[in-house]
Amino acid sequence: MTQPSLAIFSNFFIDNDERLQRMIDSFFSFRNINPKEWVINIRGSLKYKAGNFLKKELGEDLNLFYLQSKQGWMHDSLMISKKINSDYVFYWIEDHILISSPSDLMNCIMEMKEFDVDHFLYSFFLDKLRENFNLIEPHKLGKYIKVHKLDLKNCLKISKLVGEFYTVSCVSIMRKKFFIDILLSRKPYLKRWHKNLPFDFEKISSDKIFPVIWHALPNQEQFVAIDDDLGQPGYSLISRELYPNRISREAMKILEFNYLMKIQEKIKKLIPIKIRSFILWPLKFARSLFNTLNFLINNR
Repeated sequence: MTQPSLAIFSNFFIDNDERLQRMIDSFFSFRNINPKEWVINIRGSLKYKAGNFLKKELGEDLNLFYLQSKQGWMHDSLMISKKINSDYVFYWIEDHILISSPSDLMNCIMEMKEFDVDHFLYSFFLDKLRENFNLIEPHKLGKYIKVHKLDLKNCLKISKLVGEFYTVSCVSIMRKKFFIDILLSRKPYLKRWHKNLPFDFEKISSDKIFPVIWHALPNQEQFVAIDDDLGQPGYSLISRELYPNRISREAMKILEFNYLMKIQEKIKKLIPIKIRSFILWPLKFARSLFNTLNFLINNR
């Protein structure tokens, strides 16, 4: 079987030295998978510094953009994706690091092609994630990946037991057509996030994005988040003491989202604990409504 071609895609926001250093460390961890092309959009105050680093390292293999339109992240990502000419798209998240090997990762992608997989999760290989997918029978079991059929029946089986779960994640490798279809999708109709953030690219089971998604997990851990334990204590590289703890996760949140955190703290102080759940749901709905209107107005 011929090796499938691979594009590295990202549209990230680099606005502090720690975020830049993590991007550089992540880059060096997996660059030797030798993708066909890199299609990268960079936003933030350090975008040119990050871009110059990538230009120096990648030369003509890099398609570099500095877009930040009023239409938002999905629109800009779709625009730069017109440059992708590969079979598969690796959505690069800049604070995840490869801990296996480039050859192991490429073997996973080879089996993606062999089993006709839409979506392969390359990071956040958490105990809870594996438990959720063990609730349904695997469709294919390869040497490097395990494939599941996410249709309505299997999604309901999982969600009835554990609640909503992600069917499409940013930390993934996808068939090019599947990736483009996600960017073109209007779901979720009621936006969960602001148009300038990437998180509505991710889909949950109730979004019912496609009748069937051929979804795969690695048989062994590939990438690991630098500082995000995601509910599993000891998961991240910093928690494992495998990455320098130059700044805590909480300090990074304050550095990058200080204004949002201040608003959240004010709301918590103003609303008594006993009635907080009754008040926060309407506020969450109002935020989603604002995000949706903001998206629609700017994408007419």
